Amino acid sequence: METLFLFIGENYIVFFLLLFFILLLFLHEKNQGGKKIDSNEVTRLINKEDGLLLDLRSSSEYSSGHIVGAYNVEPKQILEKINSLKTPKERPIILICRTGSSSSSAGKELKKVGFQSINVMSGGMMSWQSQGLPLSK
Repeated sequence: METLFLFIGENYIVFFLLLFFILLLFLHEKNQGGKKIDSNEVTRLINKEDGLLLDLRSSSEYSSGHIVGAYNVEPKQILEKINSLKTPKERPIILICRTGSSSSSAGKELKKVGFQSINVMSGGMMSWQSQGLPLSK
C-alpha cells in the first residue's frame, strides 16, 4: 500500500489524468443509449411533447399491464416499428423495458439512424409499478 502512495506521489499528474479519462469514458458510455429519465419526466414527455413510448418487453409481459399509449415492440424490430409509424427524428422517444437496463442497446440503434431525443426510463416497468402508477391491460 505504501508503494502505491509513493507511486501516486511521484506520478500525480499521470494519475490524475488517468482518473480524468476514466471519468470521461464513464460519462460517455452512460449516455450512449439515451438520457435516463424518471417516471415524472416520462409523463411530462408524453403529455407535453408528444413523446412516443415504446415498451420493449415480451408480448406476455406487455399484456399483463403497460403504460397507456405504449407500443409493444421487440428490440430487434424497433427500426421497423419506428419507420412504420413515420416518426420524425426530432420527436422524443421513450424506451421502457422491465428493469431499465436493456433499453440502452435499442437506444443506440435509434441514435445510429439519426433520432435525436432518445430517453430511457430508469428502473423500467418495475419502477413504474412500484410507484403505483396506472397501467392498461
